[in-house]
Amino acid sequence: MNQSIIKGTLAFALATMISRITGLLRDAFFAGYFGTSSQYDAYLVAILIPFFLRKIFAEGALSMVFVPLFAEKKKKSLVEAFKFASTILILVVSITGAISLIGIFFSEPISVTFAGGFEPEVIELTAKLMKITFPFVLLISTWSVFYGILNSLNFYFIAALSPAFINISTITGIVLSRYLNPPILGPTIGFIIGGVAQLTVLIIASSKRGFRFTLTFDKESAREFSLMFLIAMISPAITQLNSLVDTRVATELGSGAVSSLQYAMRLYQLPLGMFAVAVATVSLAELSKFAGDNEREDFKKILWEAFGTLMFFVIPATIGLMILSKEIVALLFQRGKFTFEDTLNTSRILRAYAVGMPFYGIFGIFSRAHYARKNPRFPSIVAMIMAGTNILLDIILGLTIGPVGIAWATTIAGILGAMIVSFGIFKKIGYESGYIRETLKIAICTSGMVFVLVLLKALLPFSTLSSLIEIVAGTAIFMLLAKLLGVKELEGFMKFLIGRKTRG
Repeated sequence: MNQSIIKGTLAFALATMISRITGLLRDAFFAGYFGTSSQYDAYLVAILIPFFLRKIFAEGALSMVFVPLFAEKKKKSLVEAFKFASTILILVVSITGAISLIGIFFSEPISVTFAGGFEPEVIELTAKLMKITFPFVLLISTWSVFYGILNSLNFYFIAALSPAFINISTITGIVLSRYLNPPILGPTIGFIIGGVAQLTVLIIASSKRGFRFTLTFDKESAREFSLMFLIAMISPAITQLNSLVDTRVATELGSGAVSSLQYAMRLYQLPLGMFAVAVATVSLAELSKFAGDNEREDFKKILWEAFGTLMFFVIPATIGLMILSKEIVALLFQRGKFTFEDTLNTSRILRAYAVGMPFYGIFGIFSRAHYARKNPRFPSIVAMIMAGTNILLDIILGLTIGPVGIAWATTIAGILGAMIVSFGIFKKIGYESGYIRETLKIAICTSGMVFVLVLLKALLPFSTLSSLIEIVAGTAIFMLLAKLLGVKELEGFMKFLIGRKTRG
């Protein structure tokens, strides 16, 4: 078991868990103060474009192109790598600064485009909020370069933790919203202040790791990066286009549809970010170290170890989220203006999203194998197929069975993408039968967990305490069975923990 993958994944997962917990706390405050109101709908659309670009830059094309190129420069010298990073910073700030200004100036037509199903006064409010949120494009794009620098230097924790500052700042804005008119201005202002804090934290962290910005612009590095980025951005851009279409269709489904989708998405993204995104992020950095033709066996070994780590965390998380969807939604959100009916609607959407989580995890890892080899074309083509499938099903399912149909469209697209990219990996790199057997063991452990959860749900009354008991008991049974069956990922996990304890 590769301890670099385990160590990096757990550091990233822990930081992401803290960040996502503050995100859930933020959403709980939103639920209590704004429920599924039109004001919250307007806020969600106002941050939609900045978050769209965040997925492209921070967690998408920029990182997937930056990390392999940074690793290549680093093999020559760290000074060369830092000069490369400075060049990319200048390039990114120049472009996204212009985009931010354009977004502020054209906020009204943008709002009409993406919130056309809202009432006129809600569209007007969306445009007003968008003038505040659009500078986030510049902030998050700059942040993403520092994010890539830290990941390339094997420092994952602070980079993954930094979004918590946005959540904390937004919560502060929600609490103070009663003093503003309209109240939704509070969290909107908090959101942009949090973006400044998030960027500042990574600038300081990168400086402590030795990075020094220099006013040098290497045209050759900028050209190489730009060419790869333009191809690589197709995949995450098209993937995020799915989210834009999801939201646009949801605006046609009545007040609260956008909010219900977002509440479910937040819960779905907690384990997805903690485990699937964590493994994919770490695997990209590790795979980039062995991307040469003479390092094929090392590359293959790391790839399949990442797959095994993903399955160990994601399979039980997926099933647990599906079985306890209602309990989790009620535990986190059902208070204030968030009603029991909202809980039922959100939990149905959450179950549909959860089915796709392992498949998006597989797509994330296997597509990064191509990016590590500086070959973004194949995952970009697969992303186009996924987007076309999602958009078509959004219209068919969303407009016939409502918001849950939009979630199923996303899931089906993810399943298709995972199948295609897996075939590509099997054909080019081959597979490790040992990790297929490990996945079967994990499935057996998960079956035992399911039995316990279903039994406890039947015996215990619906309450906060019983929900916590079910979560703890299910986790304990899964770990016990994994120990009894000798699951490699658990053994690697325990060795890492014991090693940390010994060093302490």
